[in-house]
Amino acid sequence: MKRKLSIGLIAILLLGILSACSNNSGTESKSDTLRIGLAAPISGTQAQYGQAFKNGAELAAAQINEAGGIDGKQVQIVVEDDKGDSNEAVNVANKFVSDKSILAVVGHFNSSATLATAPVYNKNKIVEISPSSSAPGVTNAGDYTYRVITTDAFQADYLADWSQELGYSKVALIYEQSDFGIGLLDVYKQSAAENNIEIAAAEAYNPGDKDFSTILTKIKAAQPDAIFIGGFYNEAALIAQQAQKLDLNVDFIGVDSLYSEALLELGKESVEGFKLIGFFYPGGDNEKATQFAEQYQASYNSKPDTYAAYAYVATSLVIEAIKEQGADRESIKTFLDQVKDYEGATGVLSFDENGDVVTVPSKLKIENGEFVLFE
Repeated sequence: MKRKLSIGLIAILLLGILSACSNNSGTESKSDTLRIGLAAPISGTQAQYGQAFKNGAELAAAQINEAGGIDGKQVQIVVEDDKGDSNEAVNVANKFVSDKSILAVVGHFNSSATLATAPVYNKNKIVEISPSSSAPGVTNAGDYTYRVITTDAFQADYLADWSQELGYSKVALIYEQSDFGIGLLDVYKQSAAENNIEIAAAEAYNPGDKDFSTILTKIKAAQPDAIFIGGFYNEAALIAQQAQKLDLNVDFIGVDSLYSEALLELGKESVEGFKLIGFFYPGGDNEKATQFAEQYQASYNSKPDTYAAYAYVATSLVIEAIKEQGADRESIKTFLDQVKDYEGATGVLSFDENGDVVTVPSKLKIENGEFVLFE
């Protein structure tokens, strides 16, 4: 009997030791953390944008954790890879909503992914706040869908007005074949007509395309004053390089998705003179933007692009909501509905009744290999 008791006691003690080791292994239990989901294309052709999302979100979490967390609890970013695919994004959304410890979701990158997942998040009453989904359709995606980037409609309309101010009378469009690119195309064309700007050509490309020579040859024959690029910085750099080889000497103008050191590094002298709008611009009047850029550089040994900044702001808003309203899904929504004149790395922002951000961009240009304010 004594032998049996001793064995039983030893077993209990061993279980206690193993449990203690598990609790101190560096992996905290869900009850000890405040968990925010991050949905992004961590793999695939858009992985660089997903990594920017991840870095920005994790930096926001690291900063609050270094300051002691929230009520003694650490913030944890739970990353899921949607691969930039709408179907995979829905799988990610279902995984997040079924995990009651996930308080809100930062993501998705693509407008198509956000539109596909919005019914899942809204049905389950959990906030999704996108750093980058700018398609007009997201406006009506649901009460729990927010974004910290302005709509394509806003940006394209703003750029058409600017095009008129710059004296362009004939503009060619090169746009990504996606909800994002098509949204920019449609609104710019409409606004161009209102500004007496002729659309010389409108040519689409697929994400990841490398050869734009056929498109550019057609555009050269149309003799535009400028080319509007409705896409991302990797393709924009290639377009500029190939235009230079074809002696297509025109101005380029584009949206905030072009703001990245990668555009400067890949495009080199071919992107000199590019004009674009930007909401994240370190080194200007926005001290929050400059501080974020410095902190990002220190953490990752690289300069942040606009998507890292947007993800940082989106995550920071969720963290602020938890601090102010409490760690539950509905309280986060309540906070976001009341956001007005929030000062962040991408400017001063508010949300309207549709969860769309209200803010004002800066006009930028590339001069001597750097982004500077357009004057």
